[in-house]
Amino acid sequence: MEVEEEERRSPHDHVDRCVPESFFDRVTQGLRDDLEHQRNRRLQMADTASKHRAEFAFAQLENERSLTSLRDELRVARGIVDRSRAEITALQTLVDAHHREHKALCEMLERKGVLHRKKQRTDGTA
Repeated sequence: MEVEEEERRSPHDHVDRCVPESFFDRVTQGLRDDLEHQRNRRLQMADTASKHRAEFAFAQLENERSLTSLRDELRVARGIVDRSRAEITALQTLVDAHHREHKALCEMLERKGVLHRKKQRTDGTA
């Protein structure tokens, strides 16, 4: 029966009897400390990730607001440019009309002899 009992014992039973119990307590406490440290580190990392997620979401919201504001400003600026182009075209048309009218009046006054313009020289001198 003693032989059977010795066969059932694991090879570690002999080591367990040779190692003082305080060693196992220190190793167990060290493992518990490591586990607690890892748990705290994981919680800190989760808090940091959550904080960064919130900051990222806020920054993204700010960027979207800025983008919307810039798009609105661009739309307004394009409208101003379009209106300015229309005004420039209208003014150019008016200038052209005044120029034609001025030219016609000058020609009429020349024909009547009221206005004497210098004739441009064809030889390039003033």
